[in-house]
Amino acid sequence: MKLIVLGSGTCVPSLKRNAPGYYIEAEGARILIDCGSGTLLQLERARKSYRDIDAVFITHRHPDHFADLMPLIHALLATPKFRRMKDLFIFGPREFMAYYEKAIAPVLGRPGGFFIRTIESRDKFDFGPFHIFTAKTVHSSDSIAYRFEHRGKSIVFTGDADYDQGLIALAQNTDLLVTDCSFPVSMKAKGHLSAKECGLVAQKAKAGKLLLSHLYPADMPDAERTGESKETFDGDIALAEDLMEIDI
Repeated sequence: MKLIVLGSGTCVPSLKRNAPGYYIEAEGARILIDCGSGTLLQLERARKSYRDIDAVFITHRHPDHFADLMPLIHALLATPKFRRMKDLFIFGPREFMAYYEKAIAPVLGRPGGFFIRTIESRDKFDFGPFHIFTAKTVHSSDSIAYRFEHRGKSIVFTGDADYDQGLIALAQNTDLLVTDCSFPVSMKAKGHLSAKECGLVAQKAKAGKLLLSHLYPADMPDAERTGESKETFDGDIALAEDLMEIDI
């Protein structure tokens, strides 16, 4: 699997960090995990085309995690001299799907070949070459985390999440754990992992590598979050940067 970080930031506008969005591919399957504002432009910068996306997985119903879904669908429908010849699948929690029907479908309709699937808090299914598992997270009423497995390798995206045992269970022995590291310990906020808690989740899950992402602006350099995570995790830790690529 290849991962490209399209957005390592949050809802707060930043010239350095785009809103949340991740791209993974394997065996020709190309998917997005979240697609916050600016994701389409980030795809272009990463030299990956929005035309090739097979599926979008939404973690929860907060705008910084799905704001570019409507522009993506619009682009697929309206790009001159382009006709999409394959299906697009959109996966997300039940509350997000209700929003889709009320706010997105009335504008863009329900195009043929576009399929919506509701994800439950504990789900297991296959998509293309991926085996996918989900778990409810402590953040909002509809927030979920995803685990993608392919040929014995795995990557877990926490989405927005606070510390809990369900997240640790989902991440057991994962090769790469991509966490919500919204704040350093001094700015800990309910519903989000602190840097130290990110390390604790990774340590208890026996993760191979920890990638700190979803970084809110703080009074200290972002790199100091890595140091705080090292207090509780003795494995490999990296700070996410936009357009970073990782092979798993």
